[in-house]
Amino acid sequence: MTGEPLKTGSEMRRNLRNVEFASRVFLAIAVVSLCAAVALLAYHQGVFTRTIRVYFYAGTADGMNKGMAVKLVGFKVGSLEQISIDRDLRVKVELRVDAKYIPMIDSEATVRLTKETLIGANVLELRNGSGDKGPIAEKTILRYEREPALEEIVAALANQLQPMVGEVRQATAYFSNPDSDFRQAVRQLNRTAATLAEAGVEMKRLIVIATDRVDKGEMRLRQVLDTTDGLLKEASSSLAVLDSSLRKVDAALPGIATKLDASLESIRVTSEAMRGILTDELPSIVGEAGALVSDTGEMVRGAKRSWPVRNLLPPSQELQLRLDSGGGLTAHPVENSGR
Repeated sequence: MTGEPLKTGSEMRRNLRNVEFASRVFLAIAVVSLCAAVALLAYHQGVFTRTIRVYFYAGTADGMNKGMAVKLVGFKVGSLEQISIDRDLRVKVELRVDAKYIPMIDSEATVRLTKETLIGANVLELRNGSGDKGPIAEKTILRYEREPALEEIVAALANQLQPMVGEVRQATAYFSNPDSDFRQAVRQLNRTAATLAEAGVEMKRLIVIATDRVDKGEMRLRQVLDTTDGLLKEASSSLAVLDSSLRKVDAALPGIATKLDASLESIRVTSEAMRGILTDELPSIVGEAGALVSDTGEMVRGAKRSWPVRNLLPPSQELQLRLDSGGGLTAHPVENSGR
């Protein structure tokens, strides 16, 4: 019985020593973790980074707070270290700038309080100057500019918009007035729209009628074209016949021309012979015929004076020979103008 309590007491002491060891290990790990966290925080706060101090003076500390970022072209190069006020009621602001960015910032740089976005946090932005005086150094005093606050921007915008609001109100009142030209123009446009709707209906009806007439005209045109096609075919056949006839005439023209030349030569010879007859032989023939007629007249007058013959012959009548259109002689009675 006495051995069991002794065994239990030794086990309890051993368990207590294990718990104590575990507690010490846990405490050591906690201390190391805390130290690492503090070191990391100090690193992020720039404790282990070499920095320089620069200053600027502002009229007010509104919008600025300790620890706010200092940026150059969007990159964080330092932070606001301290804000204080001097006897002249000026706000003195101390900045911590990382030493590695010193060659990039000239001593004529300007510090400007601005916002990262429209509703973002305030930051201090560095804007370089001409760079003639070299980079910044310890305790350099920079110039300060402050962007207009959002309230100031809104107020300025409101002042600019106030005349526009007045004009909009006047325009609204003008448009709301039932006797205004605008309302009358709207009413006129409504009437015009109604008239256009009626005109559209009438136009549709005219389009339907025109389409129907066009269809009918197209049918008639097709008929005319068919008829014209038939006439063209007939004309083509007639032209073919005419072409063959013209070819025959063209082939016969040389013989006809030769015959026509011979006929014209014969007519010329005959005309010359007739001209010779009329100018040379016809006067003599006419003289002889005249004498023959005179003798015949004497004989007839003597016969008429004979009693048996006088009663059988008709009264005597003087005749005159004339040339007819055929070139012959024709006897014509002599007209007695004295009777």
